[in-house]
Amino acid sequence: MKKWVLYIFVLGFATYWASNLILWFPWSYSTTLGVTLMLTVAPLLWAYATLLALKTYPKNRLLKGALIIALIFLLLAAIMDYIFFGHIRNAMKELYHPTTFYGYGFLLFWPLILALIFKNKISKWKKNTANIDLIKAGISGMICFGVLTFIIILGIEI
Repeated sequence: MKKWVLYIFVLGFATYWASNLILWFPWSYSTTLGVTLMLTVAPLLWAYATLLALKTYPKNRLLKGALIIALIFLLLAAIMDYIFFGHIRNAMKELYHPTTFYGYGFLLFWPLILALIFKNKISKWKKNTANIDLIKAGISGMICFGVLTFIIILGIEI
């Protein structure tokens, strides 16, 4: 169970930074385009991460696993938003808009919704959390975090 919880933290970290990296240039170009992509592309990315997390949940009570995933993803998003907006971008005023709170609500309910929708399929997809899963998620998260931080620090624009 400890390895699975660690995997959820690493998976949430990777998904958060990948999502922000994907949205960075479109959002820089147009807020409307950024919000549109945030409402279309980001949910798909978080759905993929959630399904990866659910299929490796080591116990049978899938909704309990979905709740754990939701709480970890929400905690990570709040902390990393503070780091991203407050420290990397120095833009705390941009953080607490209604879209941020919609995003937090989404992260709280999305795993539960997906667990209910895919309950029967997830039981067929079950697998154990492998070290390679942790490594792949960790490396992809660090790459996305590094690239986005590099873009912001250097002020790269389209």
